[in-house]
Amino acid sequence: MSAPIAFLITYGNGHAVVQGGEDVLEQTGFSVSHGSATRRDLDAGAFELTSTEDGRTRRHEPVTTEPPEALRFRELVSDDGLTWQDTGIVPFSYAGRLCARNVNRGLGRVCYLASGAMVVIDTVLRRQTLRYEPVEA
Repeated sequence: MSAPIAFLITYGNGHAVVQGGEDVLEQTGFSVSHGSATRRDLDAGAFELTSTEDGRTRRHEPVTTEPPEALRFRELVSDDGLTWQDTGIVPFSYAGRLCARNVNRGLGRVCYLASGAMVVIDTVLRRQTLRYEPVEA
């Protein structure tokens, strides 16, 4: 299995960055093998990396180039990238329009995650502001 093209990394303070997949896996392997971090695997290839020095945790979610296949999403909104408000279930067309509107207005960039989620990252604040999690039909 090849490495994901990139990972969305969310830090404990809410900052979010996208970093190349092979680089992330190499750095993670080095940190874990040298005892400076522990790794906890999550669903859909995501994992958490916790520093053994200060206890800080980073969440790593694999990014894909493929748009989600779900027809409905749970819409989550955040000001700080940490605390999320569930605003309900929306159709794919609505979620796609809102993501595109944010990009077209220069308010952020969209990432498709291997879990089937779509996220908007505010490029100035470097935080996730909008997240669409797939909902089973």
